[in-house]
Amino acid sequence: MADPGRVADSLGGPGFSVVEAARDAIAQYRMLDGRETVVVGVSGGPDSLCLLDVMARLATKDDYELVVCHVDHGLSESSEEISANVAKLGAEAGLDVHVARAHDLAGPNLHARAREFRYSFFETIAREVGATKIATGHTLDDRVETTIARLVHGASTEGLAGIPPAAGDRIRPLIGVRRAATRAYCIERELEFFEDPANDDPRFDRAAIRSALVPAIEKRWGEGAIDAIANAADRLKDDADALTLFTDRIYKDLVRSTDDGDLILDRAVLTEMPRALRRRVLERAVGRVRDRSGGIEAALAALDSGGTSQRFAIASGAEIILEGEQVRLRMPE
Repeated sequence: MADPGRVADSLGGPGFSVVEAARDAIAQYRMLDGRETVVVGVSGGPDSLCLLDVMARLATKDDYELVVCHVDHGLSESSEEISANVAKLGAEAGLDVHVARAHDLAGPNLHARAREFRYSFFETIAREVGATKIATGHTLDDRVETTIARLVHGASTEGLAGIPPAAGDRIRPLIGVRRAATRAYCIERELEFFEDPANDDPRFDRAAIRSALVPAIEKRWGEGAIDAIANAADRLKDDADALTLFTDRIYKDLVRSTDDGDLILDRAVLTEMPRALRRRVLERAVGRVRDRSGGIEAALAALDSGGTSQRFAIASGAEIILEGEQVRLRMPE
């Protein structure tokens, strides 16, 4: 593990191509401004250990400090050994290490609850140490697998963009690096890593895509196909960002509130807009509630067909009502 306190530790040498890719991603997506503290989430697997070592090497050249965070989810027999290894590597590099043990994760949606606990811990430590960023070891493979999984489930443009390189306080410096490269990096740098059995469990979408779909794509179209999907995800993110910005700018001129809390839109103006913008305006008005897409899509279809005096139920008790020249959004009390 590189010691960030030793400027003599050059960026060159073993694994330099991965370091260079991370440095390029940090610059391209403006992940770091310098003179800041970064929490690095380390699971003990090859991706996160590669990230920690790469960030430590970069910290010898750039002006930021690192803090290591690890969560022991207690889901494998080796979880305590993994935690000890992460603590040891962080300490050897002269870094502060914070470890938490997750409890009561049994039940449905295990991965989602584990992820929620993990990020909550990262954010808590970030506040305590004054960190402005949280870095995680997501790779190009993670982004592509997420895009494919969301495509299967009919995701929106934002969803199909997969894991963003940077969003808010979260950054992914290895987002342009293949998973095989992080493993090779750890081997080359003699970093001891552990495998997560869940990564190969076909009950989970990402594991099934990783073991079946990605190899099939590479076999038919070559490794460049995975890079192409990641590039497509980048373009989808650009498009989604542009549409969101445009929606934000026109929303205030399209929507007005009534005294009873309803939202009113001019039907003619809404109908003239491209369907993608209409959808986003309605989504913005309804807000982020679960299972809203069915009612919104039905309302859009009715607008296209000229339907009148119709009601479309949205999740959480909201309604979209077509009434004459208006589109009314009635929110639950």
